[in-house]
Amino acid sequence: MEKIIAWILQTKWRKRGVIAIVLMALGASVMMLPTKLVLAKMLPGKSANTFTIYIDLPTNSSIRQTAMVAECVGEHLKKEREVTDIETYLGQGAPLDYAGLVKGSDFKRMKYQAEVVVNLTDKHTREEPSFMMVHRLRPVIQHDCESMVEGTTIKFIEMPSGPPTLATIV
Repeated sequence: MEKIIAWILQTKWRKRGVIAIVLMALGASVMMLPTKLVLAKMLPGKSANTFTIYIDLPTNSSIRQTAMVAECVGEHLKKEREVTDIETYLGQGAPLDYAGLVKGSDFKRMKYQAEVVVNLTDKHTREEPSFMMVHRLRPVIQHDCESMVEGTTIKFIEMPSGPPTLATIV
């Protein structure tokens, strides 16, 4: 290896040739993204045993209105056979997990905010992965429940791929 490096460093043309080859390889690898030879995706999608739904009403909304929208979401979820249980937190965020840490769930303390934690059957026994279930339920729940109070937004949050948290230990 040392002989090869010494041979390259002997002349100016060999040095420039190595630099040119490296730059061409770098350019070719970068061009794989816009030409779609390789698709960019940082972390793969995964099927989890839980997902969270964030409900945000307009700031002048009451806790009663928040409860009505959360109840609408819960009624839709109860129809799903793969949902084992639903935890609703009105006027506060759910216990902190990695997704909540990333999304700032710990700061939710207003009467117009709610979180619904949806627990599913084990991912190994389910036919439908959690991300497909979220993709299927999102438009239906948003259409039916956001219209109850004007200005309501409902977001489906899946646990991102990332480092383990204390939630798995505690």
